Amino acid sequence: MAWRFITHACGHQERINVDGPYVIVEQRVRKAEQSLCAACIGNVSRQDNRMDGFCALWGSKTQCDRAEPIRRRVLNQVDILAAHARIEDRDAFAELRKQVLRRDDAAWWIEHRNDAVNILAQDIEL
Repeated sequence: MAWRFITHACGHQERINVDGPYVIVEQRVRKAEQSLCAACIGNVSRQDNRMDGFCALWGSKTQCDRAEPIRRRVLNQVDILAAHARIEDRDAFAELRKQVLRRDDAAWWIEHRNDAVNILAQDIEL
């Protein structure tokens, strides 16, 4: 495998894989150079999440950095679904929103990054 060090827009460096076709690798490098590193994205998300009422995550720093944007995205999905829900379903969506705000396991968020809304909604009974 070939690796290359790049500098993100935030100034942090990261080693990325540069194996593959030239065009795809150059797009990957350009995208990485124009974006923030995972730690900075996690820090920004962590600050925003604290202000919006999320509980603190527990897990390793790397896990927390990866989980913060995931739970932000899930909360946005729940809010959009709640805005389009029927009036009789609003209480269920309010409970679902509370569960998103209270879930504090970073590993759980990473594991359920694609199906968190479905898993949390299964626990709600009205």
